Amino acid sequence: MSTKPGEDLSCEQNHINSEKLKNHECNCGDKSEQAINAEPEESILKQNDDAKEKQGDLKKTIEEMQKEIDEYKNRWLRAQADFDNYRKRIQRDIQDIHLYAGEQLVKDILPVIDNLERALDAVEEKNDSLYKGVELIYQQLIEILKKHEIKEIEALGKPFDPSYHDAVMIVENQEYKPDTVAEVMLKGYTYHSKVIRPSMVKVAKN
Repeated sequence: MSTKPGEDLSCEQNHINSEKLKNHECNCGDKSEQAINAEPEESILKQNDDAKEKQGDLKKTIEEMQKEIDEYKNRWLRAQADFDNYRKRIQRDIQDIHLYAGEQLVKDILPVIDNLERALDAVEEKNDSLYKGVELIYQQLIEILKKHEIKEIEALGKPFDPSYHDAVMIVENQEYKPDTVAEVMLKGYTYHSKVIRPSMVKVAKN
C-alpha cells in the first residue's frame, strides 16, 4: 500500500500489527485446541490401562479368595464327616454297652451251668424224683438264658468254624465227614450275635 507524503503511517502500521496479532491468535488457538483434544485421548488411554491393571489385580484377588473359600469349605466338610462318623461310633458303643451290659455276668454263670449238666449226666437213675427236680430247675435256667438272647452254639456234626469252635483235638472218626465236629467237650454260647465262649470240640478226620 502506497502512502502520500506527509500521510500518518502510524494508523496503517497499527492496522498491520493488528492483523498479524489476529493471525497469531488464530494459529495459537488452533494449536491449543489440538493440544486440548490430544490430552483427553492420552488420559483416556492411561485410564483404560489403569482400569485393565486393576481388573487384573481384582481377578487375581478373587481367584485367591475363591481358593481360600474352597479350602475352608473342604475342611468344613471333612470335619462334618469326621463328626458324623464319631457320633455314629459313639451311638454304636452306647448300644453295645446297653446290649452287652450283662456279658460278664453271663460268663460267670456259664461254669455253673456246666457243673449242673455234669451233675445231671452223672446220675444213673433218671427216674429219681430228685433228678427230675434238678432237671426242671436246669431247664428253667436254660429258658431264662434264651429269653435274654443267650444261646448254645450247635456244634456236633457241624462243619468246623473257627469263629464258633475251638479245636482242641483232631480225631479219626468214620461217623462224621472230615473237618466236622465229632465231639463237644465244652459247650459254647452266643450273647445276642456275639460269641462269648466258643465250643471246645474234637474235629473229625478220615
